[in-house]
Amino acid sequence: MMRKVLLVAVLLVLALSSVAKRKPSAYGRGTGRVYLFGVSQELTDSVVYITTINEVDSFDLAKKTKFLPFRSEFSLQLKEYMEGTLKKDHQTTCVFFSKSRKKISKKYYKIKKRYLDNPYTKIVPVDEFRFKHPMESVANEKSE
Repeated sequence: MMRKVLLVAVLLVLALSSVAKRKPSAYGRGTGRVYLFGVSQELTDSVVYITTINEVDSFDLAKKTKFLPFRSEFSLQLKEYMEGTLKKDHQTTCVFFSKSRKKISKKYYKIKKRYLDNPYTKIVPVDEFRFKHPMESVANEKSE
């Protein structure tokens, strides 16, 4: 009788642990969303390219540092777009991010104003570009 109760208890624990919500890994898909935009500029040119604010689902910031994981991947996506689609070589790219739409909008207009105040720079909006979750490219590579 005691063995049966113990066996049922062990099976119950195993069943509950497999059903419990898995915590997303730091490098996998998260549960939140992140808003981001990118700025690209050739340092010897007066033209600045600014993307629109993009929303990336299933993404969480690092818990301790509140930094964006794969931020270099996002910057690289913009750099490859600039070089491939727009044929702009030697671009320096930067990505700004936030979990709040309001905060990223504030940062977006602050950056835009900085370049608008300079009469020697020209801002070119990049509306066609969209950031993708870095894990999408990993999943596509595995499926091919």
